[in-house]
Amino acid sequence: MRRAAAALLGILAAAPAQAACPEMADVARFAQALLERRLPAPFPAMTEAEAACAQGRLVATLAQPWGDVSGHALAAEALPPIAGALFHANLRAISGATIEAAFAIRPAVAPGLLLRIGEDGRAIAAAPYLALLDLAAVQGAGRAAHIAGNLGLRLGVVGAEGALAADTPMATLQAAGSVMAASLGLAASPEVLLADFARARIAAGRPLRAGEVVALLGPAAPIAPRPGESWRLDVRELGAVAVQFR
Repeated sequence: MRRAAAALLGILAAAPAQAACPEMADVARFAQALLERRLPAPFPAMTEAEAACAQGRLVATLAQPWGDVSGHALAAEALPPIAGALFHANLRAISGATIEAAFAIRPAVAPGLLLRIGEDGRAIAAAPYLALLDLAAVQGAGRAAHIAGNLGLRLGVVGAEGALAADTPMATLQAAGSVMAASLGLAASPEVLLADFARARIAAGRPLRAGEVVALLGPAAPIAPRPGESWRLDVRELGAVAVQFR
């Protein structure tokens, strides 16, 4: 599974086989810093193809401590979205969970939807989702840093599944009663984003399989969570997901 995850992310980013890639020792040091909640030295400037190779190696390294790759994620606040891998740790907590506010070096919360794939490659169910990110993993400007750092994915909180609306549903992200975001912030409807991703997977020879999950993520909230705060994402006609930070 871990070797497959590394190959998958390289293929999805259309990285040529000869693309340069950070040394495994450098990737291991980067991963160890994230695990120990230390600021890692950023990867050097690289192309998107090189960043995809870095992402594959990082995912393979983190799959042991964070659990096997369990799905896909798309940073979908801009087009084309950036693909990443969801670990078991990103799907373990359910709505109402209590999580340490300092869960990462530079913690951040992003609203999203978690889609479950059916036999035809379309979403058969959706759940409101809070992605708990570590922005230390995506240091630097541009798409390459986000690709190499696997979107900064660290943890996540999943709400109850329901039916997915045809258009982007209205949503509100609140922290301690204050509105952090008045929408999911997706650059296109979930249906369009998923269809484009599914086509890319087919073109790469790795179509989405029934039962897989795909997280569509909007931009991270502008402030980090603080101890004692309750964060809640309400998605109209779908439901809500909430997390308490200690």
